[in-house]
Amino acid sequence: MSRSKCAGVPSVRRRAFVLDSEALSKTVQGDQRMAALVKAAPRLDIAVVTSALTTLEAWNPQQGARRGLWDWALSRIDVEHTDDQVISLARGMLKTSGLHGHKYAIDAVLAAVAVKTAQRGFEVTVFTSDVDDMDTFLADHRIRVERV
Repeated sequence: MSRSKCAGVPSVRRRAFVLDSEALSKTVQGDQRMAALVKAAPRLDIAVVTSALTTLEAWNPQQGARRGLWDWALSRIDVEHTDDQVISLARGMLKTSGLHGHKYAIDAVLAAVAVKTAQRGFEVTVFTSDVDDMDTFLADHRIRVERV
């Protein structure tokens, strides 16, 4: 039985961390803060999420020696694919913000993944190096944005 359906128990929203390319890259590079967040997340019942496009953006073939860290990080992250719902949300965010997909497409997709995650009942924090862009895309949503 889910927590929200237990008689007499208040609904508890699960948390989720959504990682942008820089946050994922820092995790793979062994950044203490990001690696600690990703490592502790399962113990704290926090989902860690990113978009499939973000994994492509973060991939660096020059990091051959870090392949183990890459595999470790991805084993702990739910990778959301760019289905029609995500693309529709991202397209709407680009239109509302007046930004062009050529430069902002992957950020818009990640913002859409954050919204989709929040719609599933998660309290979402997006870790990003593009705080201004994420704030623009997520202005109408109750999603926290934190700089990495």
